Formats: sequence, structure tokens, C-alpha cells
Amino acid sequence: AIAAFPTLSATWAQKNKRHFIAHFSTTFRNILFLTIPFSVAFIVLRAQIVRIVLGAGKFDWEDTILAFQALGIFSVSLFAQSLIPLLARSFYALHNTKIPFMVGFFSEAINLMLALLLIKDYQVLGLVWAFSVSTIVNMFLLLAILRRKLEGIDEARIIQSVWKILLAAFLMAGSIQGLKYGVSWLVDMHTFWGVFLQLIIAAGGGAVVFIATGKWLKIKELERLWKMINPKAFLETTLNGK
Repeated sequence: AIAAFPTLSATWAQKNKRHFIAHFSTTFRNILFLTIPFSVAFIVLRAQIVRIVLGAGKFDWEDTILAFQALGIFSVSLFAQSLIPLLARSFYALHNTKIPFMVGFFSEAINLMLALLLIKDYQVLGLVWAFSVSTIVNMFLLLAILRRKLEGIDEARIIQSVWKILLAAFLMAGSIQGLKYGVSWLVDMHTFWGVFLQLIIAAGGGAVVFIATGKWLKIKELERLWKMINPKAFLETTLNGK
């Protein structure tokens, strides 16, 4: 989102709305390509992550359960948390700072209201739900207003990418679940190394399934990422001016 801001500003200053929308759409889809599978992985592996990072010393099992429940809820809104900076900067590029402020103010009001309603019954998890819901509301409001102002945001291409990414993430989640249970029969799950091996093997297997599915579905964001991390492909793309 930060890296996209100069290009968004330049294209809008040149009154090139088509290039502005194209760059916004590409960045939007790239963010979703990274955040959706990570969100799914965090949700499926939330217990293992918390046990590895925090599950020691005075951090007992009840604390662990509460922490991984909170992580799962936070992960639901990870895509929105990641897209809000892009959407806000898109408005800044349009020389409009009022809309992000007003939408943010409205979303914070929702956050406060939900927190007050939920904290009595759900304690700290009520605060987490309030944050996640208000963040998602913030993101969708900014997206809807931006779409109306630009008269379209290349939504057809965005939707096409999203369903492919969701399908790949769904298959990844299934493979992670299967590997989790398979590894649990082979290692001692009461030890740090047992949980660590379960996490690494399940996450690694899930990543392989996600990438393989992405190649099968021809997800363009995966191809773009591969060109960025592959030195040979990156050099060829740079020399070709693409």
C-alpha cells in the first residue's frame, strides 16, 4: 500500500483514471493474494502458533485457549486491516482526506459500541470481535465510496482473482488439517518440539498445496510474485520493460 501511493498520485495528477484504476486493482489483488492464505493458515494453526510462541512458564492452558481464540478472530479481519492503508492512500491520491477520516471515525464509533455491548458476556474476546467487525465495516465503506467516485474499480478482475484465491486457500486448509492430525500420531504433542514439528510440516504441506492449486488455476498474482522472487525471471522482466 505504501509503495503504491507514489504511482497512484502520479497517475491521478496526470488525469489518467484508467491507469489509476489498473494500478489500484493490481495492488488490491496482490494484498488479497498474501492475506487470504495467511488468514486461513492462522485460523487453522492458531493453537499451534500460540503454543509455540507463548505456551510456556506462567502462560497456562486457559491463557493459551484465550489467546488462540483471539488470534482466530483477529485473522478474520486481516484482509481488511491490510486493505485499509491502500484504500486510504487512494483517497489521499485523489486529494481527499475527509472521507478516510469520516469513515474511520464512524468505524471507531461502531468499535466502541460493540465493545460495550460484547465485553460483559465475552470479556476480552468481545473487544477482539468489536475490532474485527469495525475494521471490516471500515474497509467495505471505503471500497464502496471509492468505487462510486471512480465509477468502477476493475471489480470483475478482482472478483475473479478472489474466488481463485479462496478456492486455493480452502484446499490448503483441508491439507493442513489432515497433516495436523497425521503428525499428531507420530510426535509427542505435550512437548515443544512435537508441536513445532506439527506446525512446520502442516504449514509447509499447506503452502505446497496452495502454490500447486494457484498454478493450476493460473492465479496471476502467483505468477507476479514468482517473477519478483526469482532472480532470472525478475531480470528478464526488467530487461523487457514489463
